[in-house]
Amino acid sequence: MTAETIHIYGPSFSNFVRTVMLVCEEKKLAYSVGFEVAGKEVAFKSEQHLGLHPFGKIPVLLDKGLVLPETASICRYLDADKTLQPNNSLAFARHDALCALISIDIDKILVREYLLEFAFPKGENNSVRFDVVKDVQPKVATTLALIEKMLDEENSLSSEQFTIADALLAPILHYISCLPAGFNLLADYPKVEQYLANLMTRPSCQKVLIAKKL
Repeated sequence: MTAETIHIYGPSFSNFVRTVMLVCEEKKLAYSVGFEVAGKEVAFKSEQHLGLHPFGKIPVLLDKGLVLPETASICRYLDADKTLQPNNSLAFARHDALCALISIDIDKILVREYLLEFAFPKGENNSVRFDVVKDVQPKVATTLALIEKMLDEENSLSSEQFTIADALLAPILHYISCLPAGFNLLADYPKVEQYLANLMTRPSCQKVLIAKKL
């Protein structure tokens, strides 16, 4: 990491780390990613990590002495000229609320309750607990239906003008698209599927959202 390079503390497979990476790519900002800080390894949940984030979460942005936690706050900081956010106050507030919905509620269901069971299985011999996955699928379907509804609403999600909200949602949807048949539910929601396909035409998404089998 050089003095001119932003460092994102956390693993590059994290959806929230990928959100920050997408913002950096869109803003054409030089950055590095990983668990090294100033050339030294800082273990996840270690005392040093807790010094960067009091609750031991990721990502944390390190920029010329600044230590900034929380994904949405990091993104707003990086988007100093607000090219990834609406200009007028009402649209800005709506976008901010949308970011909160994605990073808190949508992430909880789609990532914490669903995707993580594939990424870090908790069953016997590290096997996927398919009973757990099946139990949460109705909530996943309801959430994807909500996203599809958002795509129909004015001043909400749109792949036409990339925003922080898109950067938050794109890694989540991309990971769902990588799930095996029967668990990738995007085909049931064609507007969501098309939204992701449109996002994947962007160079930033092509670079950051690397296909990874879960």
